[in-house]
Amino acid sequence: MALHLPELQDDGLMTPEINPWGEEKYRLVWNYSNIFATSMKRKWRCRVYVDLFAGAGRSRIKGTKRIIPASPMLALDVQDKFDKYIFCDVDGLKIEALKARVLIDYPKVDVQYVPEDTNNSSNKILSLIPHGRTDFKVLTFCFVDPYKLENISFDTIRKLSARYMDFLVLIPSGMDANRNESHYTSAKNRTVDRFLGTSTWREDWKTARLKRQAFGDFLTDAFGKEMTELGYVYNGIEKTELIRLTTKNVPLYRLAFFSRHPRGDEFWKEARRYSKPQLDFPW
Repeated sequence: MALHLPELQDDGLMTPEINPWGEEKYRLVWNYSNIFATSMKRKWRCRVYVDLFAGAGRSRIKGTKRIIPASPMLALDVQDKFDKYIFCDVDGLKIEALKARVLIDYPKVDVQYVPEDTNNSSNKILSLIPHGRTDFKVLTFCFVDPYKLENISFDTIRKLSARYMDFLVLIPSGMDANRNESHYTSAKNRTVDRFLGTSTWREDWKTARLKRQAFGDFLTDAFGKEMTELGYVYNGIEKTELIRLTTKNVPLYRLAFFSRHPRGDEFWKEARRYSKPQLDFPW
């Protein structure tokens, strides 16, 4: 397992800045990808990695000169590589930087790019995932990393879930939902409807609010409930990973894992355990 991400030299290509807590997110993605890719290698003929908000492949920690690999390059760096990678991002400049980096470091790996809005690209993404059959089983791991609620539509996840696919979803519960609660709960706002794929959440929110549940936690549970309607397991908010602003202990977002098979939750538990700062188990 990996606790510390590699520190990279500036390669001159586009390198977006991220806040320091983004490193914890990438550790979790890296560790889970390693567990998933290795454990499923002999059980599935084709393992696919999909990144719906792939970015440029590298990130610079804000306020420092530290450059670290982002989720696409970390998924490519796993010990037992996926058989196919699909990287999506609406920002063409980021995709071009990612392409250049992949070409340099992983020229022989099967990588496809979707330089479009993820929510308009579900059919394109599905067309790039090989169709499974009795003698050719295909399993996909999809990382969903939106900046805010409005960046992802539940309909996109619903469409992708037609295949055998596990999801790791960043739910911007603190940095977006809690901060903009009054905006998102206003009568005319439809952002949460789109995020959850339903408009029935408002009545449930009235009850949750009376119980003093934070809006972001309510959305996390509501999202989990919608995933169960697709056949996925949701074991409650305590099974998600809460990422905080460490200097002030302020909740920022939650990483929620969804699989239709109990083994997926076992992998997620292991990835979380080995990503904790107090543990240092080199891969």
